[in-house]
Formats: sequence, structure tokens, C-alpha cells
Amino acid sequence: MRISMRTSMSGLLALLLVAVVSACAGRKASAPPPSGEGADGKTRREAFEAATRDLSRKIGAPERDIAGVSQEEVTWPNSCLGCPKTEELCAQVLTPGYRIMLRVRDATYEYHSNRGGRVRLCGQSAPSPVPTPAPAD
Repeated sequence: MRISMRTSMSGLLALLLVAVVSACAGRKASAPPPSGEGADGKTRREAFEAATRDLSRKIGAPERDIAGVSQEEVTWPNSCLGCPKTEELCAQVLTPGYRIMLRVRDATYEYHSNRGGRVRLCGQSAPSPVPTPAPAD
């Protein structure tokens, strides 16, 4: 009986191994679609929408008042998306994402994102002050 049980276990393990190898053999790695198409286009759009929502919440402006100026692919040098906050520890790992420039009225805001939907406000250029006329002598 021991021999038949060993034989059964060996046969079962062999079948399991064949099934696992067969399942893995059919998979092929594929390159991501080019920018603007498929998953990458969706990632770009999601990053832009996340930045717009975040800015709307931070400054109290309706999303419809926020205009996109530009969006470019960037590989950030760290997990803080190239924009560390004071006392923040950042893993030194290359992080693909986007630099997103938004405008509300005369102010421009720079957002950094990863490709997972995380965004952070990294800079703002305030509107230029209106020059006041020089006093008359």
C-alpha cells in the first residue's frame, strides 16, 4: 500500500507542476502603450484630475476655474516626487510621474505626481502685483 500511495502523490505533484508551468508559459511581457493611448493616457488623465481636485480643495476655487497649462512626463529622484517637505524622509528611488502646471486667474501652481495617482503641490507663482503710480511731486 505504501508504494501505491507514493506513486499517487508523485503523480499528483507531477500534474500540479505541469499545470503551473503551462499557465506561466502562455504569458508574455508587453510594453506599455505609447503616451496618450490606453493605460498610460488614463494614468495621465487621472494624475491631472487628482491635481485639479487637490488644488480646488486647497484654494477653494471651483474645478471649472482651474486651467491646465502643461503636463509632462518626469522621473522623480525620490519617493517625495522631487518635492520633499521639511523634515520628511524620502526613499531615494526613481519614481516615474508627471509635472502638472495649473492656472487659476493669474496664479500658476506646479504639481508633481507619481503614476499611482498621488499628487503634491510643489510650487506657486503668485500673480504679479499691480504697479502703483508714482506719487506726483
